Amino acid sequence: MRTISSRRTSIPESSIMNPDVLVVGGGPTGLATAIALRLEGFSVTLVERRLPPVDKACGEGIMPGGVPILRHLGVDLPSRDSFRFHGILYREGDTVATARFGGPPGMGVRRTTLHHALVRRAGDLGVNFLWGRGLRELLPEGGRVADGSIRARWTVAADGANSGIRQKLGLDGRIRYQRLGLRRHYGIRPWSSMVEVSFADRCETYVTPIANDQVCVALLTDDVRPGFDRLLARFPHLVERLAGVPLASQEQGAGVIFRSARQVVSGRVALVGDAAVAVDAISGEGVCLGLHQAMALAHSLRHGDLAEYARVHAGLVRVTMRMTRLLLLLHRRPQLRRSVLRTFQAWPGLFTGLLAIHTRETSLAGFGARLLHLH
Repeated sequence: MRTISSRRTSIPESSIMNPDVLVVGGGPTGLATAIALRLEGFSVTLVERRLPPVDKACGEGIMPGGVPILRHLGVDLPSRDSFRFHGILYREGDTVATARFGGPPGMGVRRTTLHHALVRRAGDLGVNFLWGRGLRELLPEGGRVADGSIRARWTVAADGANSGIRQKLGLDGRIRYQRLGLRRHYGIRPWSSMVEVSFADRCETYVTPIANDQVCVALLTDDVRPGFDRLLARFPHLVERLAGVPLASQEQGAGVIFRSARQVVSGRVALVGDAAVAVDAISGEGVCLGLHQAMALAHSLRHGDLAEYARVHAGLVRVTMRMTRLLLLLHRRPQLRRSVLRTFQAWPGLFTGLLAIHTRETSLAGFGARLLHLH
């Protein structure tokens, strides 16, 4: 189909209920998918049961591979409302290991800021929004909402980790791991250009710089009894750093699930985002992976071939799934984790290489060849 320009594009009112594509779910991946589809010339109606901005407790970091996709989609995030980060720091006690990205930086941005920017861009491109509408019934061609039936050639399930569409299609995979995420924002100038990950038994903290005057502090734990402050107390260096710093948001929590669908395509329905594969937040890959899925799906629909999306998707998630399993193993095995962190501290090139695999800057084979060359 013909690519459209970035100018505001008007779409006939009749296409709201008769679009080329129905997108169910208005989180970042659903919106990015809608934008990518409009850039391919498809008419799109997006339904979302919540009202914008749609927020979620998360680490609020976008890994380097996602930043150019946002730029390609024309999503504008002013520098004052975001923060570039240049690598990852792992810490446990006195052990500190750092790895810098080999290419462009990642981006920290508050979830609501990202959502505003995506909604604005999608609206400029002519995406039709039905906010405050949940999908009442999945139909062979589209779905039914309170306003009536939406007839579409294709349907995109972007309705999250507990996707009702995935369940309706019988595509639920088993839950591999489940725990709790908590998040706060603090009004302080970032003290580092890295995402800082600190480990303690049964808990990790993630400090992401998200603006010139704000950081996001996220906690991941499978110990659901303590609250935020009791969990934070396991990290004395952060307690000291944040003492007296004003809060910039209310505490928010969410369940964190590691689960993938049995398949991501069924007939004329495609799954994206957490509906397709919900990776534990320890990977830091949620938004970045969703952006890659959005681009892959739009490209596949341009060729009218959802089977192509299924093939590309399998390659997209392979490394992410492996790295997530490895990181969760370190979460569950404290002695192994401490040994690995000490190794990373002593051999920073090893940490940098593994990070490059995780961010798709290099392949496992390429990293192996580099190690052999150094040896």
